[in-house]
Amino acid sequence: MIGVAIVNYNAAWVLRRCLKSLADNAARRVVVIDNGSSDGSAELVHREFPDVDLRVEPNRGYGAGANLAVRLLATPYVLLLNPDTEVAPGTARALASYLEEHPYVAVAGPRLVNGEGVYEPSAHAFPTPISLLVQESGLSRRLGLRRGEWQAGPADWVLGAAVAIRRAAFDAVGGFDEGYVLYQEEVDLCHRLRAVGWETHYAPVATVVHVGGVSTSRREAETFAQFVRSTQRFARLRLSRRRAVGVSVVLAAVLVARIARDTLQLALVRDRVRREQLRRRLARWLSGVSALRDAR
Repeated sequence: MIGVAIVNYNAAWVLRRCLKSLADNAARRVVVIDNGSSDGSAELVHREFPDVDLRVEPNRGYGAGANLAVRLLATPYVLLLNPDTEVAPGTARALASYLEEHPYVAVAGPRLVNGEGVYEPSAHAFPTPISLLVQESGLSRRLGLRRGEWQAGPADWVLGAAVAIRRAAFDAVGGFDEGYVLYQEEVDLCHRLRAVGWETHYAPVATVVHVGGVSTSRREAETFAQFVRSTQRFARLRLSRRRAVGVSVVLAAVLVARIARDTLQLALVRDRVRREQLRRRLARWLSGVSALRDAR
């Protein structure tokens, strides 16, 4: 039996679509943790989805909300979703079956596609200096290093937008580390699970549509800075000191390169829309540099 957990923050318009898509998924129970939204999310759930268990909580971060949702579900498996996802009929059942058939797997991530149906790679390596350099430089895409779209099997971690979780394993490692405010929660969880013998799998037995970035798109600079902080926190907690320093060096090098590239383009481009896009990107990279400095 599988239950569904959703952590929401100011994503009412996609939350409606997500909850509608769950109607034919044989989930025993659906829990929504609303992290103090101000966009009418809680009212929407009360009004249109009275069977959903809604809890409105102070915003203590994604991990804290997810931990509460999992605790509230009395099911051996949990499908944890972002509100900006839509699931096809049978998705929850297919992922629960995958976990049943693979008793050594603690986390299984489905195939993800964007709103246009284009495959979104969701299985990744842990953020070490080398893997970060390959990922952030675009080398993984250029060299074809990403996992095949239909190739099921072990992965270091899978994107937390949609994951099926074995409750017993999740509880055994204490769930998500609530010290992460945003980003890298699933990376840290999968790392701790591996340390005690569990596996994480990419499992394309079901497909989930992932819009992406709905709750964070209006706070791009702030959320990118949080990504940098969370990546450094993971490195400090889970990697050797040498590798943790390497992660900071790679992040700094990538940010400096991006700032130089976009500053040059801004000096050459005259189109107003493109210039605004470049300014927003520069604000993101500069916020990342500030986050790196703050961590020293």
